[in-house]
Amino acid sequence: MYWICFGDSAKGCLSTVRKALEPALDAEQILALSDDYAQGDISDVTDRAARADILMPWRGDPALDGAWAEEYQARHWQALEQLNEVDEAVVWYASGSAREQCGLRYVVARLQERHIPIWMAEVDEIPTEEIKEPDSALIRAETVCVITCSRALNFLLRLLPQPLLRRYAARLECRDRVERTSGGKVRYGLVGEMEPGAASYFYRHRRRLTEAEQAALLAEWKHAQAENTPLRAMVSGKVRSVPTDFYDQAILSCVPEEESVAAITVGRALAYIDREMGNRIGDMQIFARIRALGAAGRLVIVQSGANYREMTIRKIRD
Repeated sequence: MYWICFGDSAKGCLSTVRKALEPALDAEQILALSDDYAQGDISDVTDRAARADILMPWRGDPALDGAWAEEYQARHWQALEQLNEVDEAVVWYASGSAREQCGLRYVVARLQERHIPIWMAEVDEIPTEEIKEPDSALIRAETVCVITCSRALNFLLRLLPQPLLRRYAARLECRDRVERTSGGKVRYGLVGEMEPGAASYFYRHRRRLTEAEQAALLAEWKHAQAENTPLRAMVSGKVRSVPTDFYDQAILSCVPEEESVAAITVGRALAYIDREMGNRIGDMQIFARIRALGAAGRLVIVQSGANYREMTIRKIRD
């Protein structure tokens, strides 16, 4: 059996709970595809040149380019090849993420022809009473790392000893849970956001895909490939091909009147698009549209920058 997920955060989350949920599962049997098939040319997702800009959206930022980026790419392409070894799969995905929904369809398309068992572990809402405190003896997290939007705070957090950092991370997790709670339920937009104590609930509710369901997902993937628009998004709960400017109005509504770092707009847009449009997308996807909107004269880039922490922008004044 293999677990398949999308992105390093999802793999990190699942790696911490694998012993509690599936004791026989080896760490190497958790495959994480890092590419985002909701974006770009998907006619052949094994074409490395065609997928480079989507797989590495931060390229050009001196702080992020480097040897680790090469290792990041290598892990993705290795996971893609390892799909050929899968004998049974549990695909972890979030219902509101076009990236993870498209990933599910691609994985099913790859595995369906071999008629292997495929299970879906859908991460969406969970009743608060179902979130259990995980057994610390079974949680495989030797080191805790907390990353924020503040470089100064990140520097200080690196200096904290692990016991204090774990307490800080627990406080953040508790606060985050409160923010996600509505009507006695907690909602997760990505697998990587899932708390360890919630994983058993979603794993218990995993469901094996029927052959008809696999065929339907395969057909949806082939249809998306045939349309091959630059962008795919969740529309009325379904994956749909959409134009490149699909999120532009939402992003523009989040741009401040006065000059501010683009990071503020990115943060506001992430929350707005999730809340109002039912889509969970990435920060670099929004930043790419900010640059495009600036180039088109629809917002003002006051100070250019390699990343959204250094760039400053504002609305166009009448």
